[in-house]
Amino acid sequence: MRAPFDALAPEELGELAAQTELEFYVSGAPILTEDGGPVTFLRVIHSGAVDIIHDGRLLDMLGTGDAFGHAAMLSGLPPGFEARAAEDTLCYRIPVSVARPLLDRVNRREIELAAGPPNHRPVTRMLRSPTVRCEPMESIREVARRMTEVGATSAIVDLRVGGFGIVTDRDIRTKIVAAGLPLSAPVSTVMTTPVFTVTPDRLGGEVLFELLERGIRHAPIVSEGGQLIGVIEDADLFPAQSRSWFGVRRSISRASSAEDLALVARRLPDVVADLHAARLHAPEVVRVVSALADALTTRALELVTPAPGEGVVWVAVGAQARRELTPASIARGAVVCSQPPPPGWTRSVGEVLRACGFLGEVVARSTEEWTRNVGEDELELSVLIERRALWGTPIDPLPAPEGSSREAVVAALARRARAAVPPTGFDADSVLEEGGGRSDRLDIRQAAVAPIVELARWGSAAAGVFEGSTPERLLAAAGGGVLSEAEARTLVDAFDLALELRIGHHMSRIAVGQPPDDEIEPAEISPLMRDHLRDVFRAVTSVQRRLRG
Repeated sequence: MRAPFDALAPEELGELAAQTELEFYVSGAPILTEDGGPVTFLRVIHSGAVDIIHDGRLLDMLGTGDAFGHAAMLSGLPPGFEARAAEDTLCYRIPVSVARPLLDRVNRREIELAAGPPNHRPVTRMLRSPTVRCEPMESIREVARRMTEVGATSAIVDLRVGGFGIVTDRDIRTKIVAAGLPLSAPVSTVMTTPVFTVTPDRLGGEVLFELLERGIRHAPIVSEGGQLIGVIEDADLFPAQSRSWFGVRRSISRASSAEDLALVARRLPDVVADLHAARLHAPEVVRVVSALADALTTRALELVTPAPGEGVVWVAVGAQARRELTPASIARGAVVCSQPPPPGWTRSVGEVLRACGFLGEVVARSTEEWTRNVGEDELELSVLIERRALWGTPIDPLPAPEGSSREAVVAALARRARAAVPPTGFDADSVLEEGGGRSDRLDIRQAAVAPIVELARWGSAAAGVFEGSTPERLLAAAGGGVLSEAEARTLVDAFDLALELRIGHHMSRIAVGQPPDDEIEPAEISPLMRDHLRDVFRAVTSVQRRLRG
C-alpha cells in the first residue's frame, strides 16, 4: 500500500521520524520470506523496486512510495509471500507500534472523505420535537389538539403496567375515516401497541435503518428502568435529500396491485442516487437497498391470491439474506413449506417479482426436500446456511444441515472458498491474475468481495451459525475456533474496504447516468485504492492457503 503520512501533525511526524530506520537491499536480496515470523515493521520504498512473489511466481510489482507488509503487520501473521528487491532498493522501516495507529487513522479519514460522516450520535441528542403524553381514555380530539399546539407528529399513550402505545398524525387521519370513529372516541381505539422502542444509548444511524426495515416513522426512547425520555422520528435522523428512502418504503406498503408495486420499484434508481448524494458509507447503502428489496418482496407476496395457509415461509437468500444487496445485486429468495402452496401461487409470485426487477424462478420445497440431497447447487446451499425468513407463518423449523448432511455442506462450502481465488496485484494498467495471466478489467465483486463472502459462509457453517452478515459470520467462525481471531479481524477489515470500493464504483456510474456494474478499468484505480485492494487480495490468499492445507 501507499503510506500517506503527509497530513500528520508536526509532533506525529517527529515521532515517526525518530522511530524510522533506513534499510538497503541489493538487487535480488530477500526482504520478507513467505514462512517468516510475524511482520513487526511496515516498509516504505524510498527508491528502487520490490517484487512480491509466491511459489516462485510474480504476484505484484512495487515502486517508490509503495509500502508492504501492512496486512501481515496488522494481523500478526507471517506474510505468506516473498518480498524481494528487484533492483538496489532503499526502504524506510517503521515499527508496528508507530505505524499501526497512524495508518488506521489515515484509512478512516480516506473512507470518510469518500463516503461522508456516519451518524454516530445517540438518539437522545437528536430529539427535536416535544413529547406528548396522554391517557388511554383521553379523546382523540384532545390529543390531536395538544399535538398540533406543540408541532408533534405523535403522542405516547401511557398504559402504566402495560407499557406504552403510540398514535401518530397519520393514525388520526386514516383510522378515524376508515373506522368511522367520532373525534370523541378514546385515543386507545386508534393507537398501536406494543410499540417498537429504543434505549437512550442507541446510535441514530442504527435506529434510522431499523425504522426503514420495519416501515415505521417513530420510536419512543425508553430507559432501562421503563421511563419515557422522548420520541425519535425519521425526520430527526436523516438529511432532507434522504427522505425518499421512507417515501418509497411507504409507497411499497400502500401499493394495492402488482402494477402499482412495479411502478414503485422503478423509483429505486432515484433512491440510490439519493444515497450517493447523502454520502453514506457502504454498509449503510447496502442496508437501505436490502430493506427496500425486503419490503418489495413482502408486498409482492401479500398481493398474490389466494394466499397460502400456515407453514409456507419465504426466505431471502444470498446477499439479500446478509443485508448486503448493492445497486448491482440481484435479490433472490425461495419457499420453505410444510404443505404445498395453492396451485399457481409460485408462478404468480414469480410474475410479480419479475415485474419489479427481481429475476429467477420461484422454488418451493419442504424442509425434508431442501435437506435431502446436499450438493453444489447454490440455491440449496443458500437455503441451508444463508437465509433469512421474510414472510409467512412457519410450522416446522427452517432447514438446517445436521450430522452427515452438515459435513457435506461444510465440505462443499470449503471447496467454494478455495476456488474463489482473488488476483495477486497490478502491473501498470493490467490486473495480475492468480494463474499468471493479465486482465484489462477488474471485476470488483469476483476479485475482492466474493472470496471473503465464501470464506465467511464456510467458516460460519463449520461453527454452526447459519445467519448474519459477512462480518458477523467471520467473527462467529473465530468464536467457533474455525478461524483465528487475527484472521477474522483481518478479513472483516478487508471486506469493509472491498465493499466500500465496490459501492464507490457503483455510485460513480450512477452519478453519470450509467447502470451500476462491477467492471473497473485498472487505469481508473488510484494508487491508494490499488494499495487497499492489494491488502484485500493478500488477506484472502493467506487464509485460503491454510484452508488448502
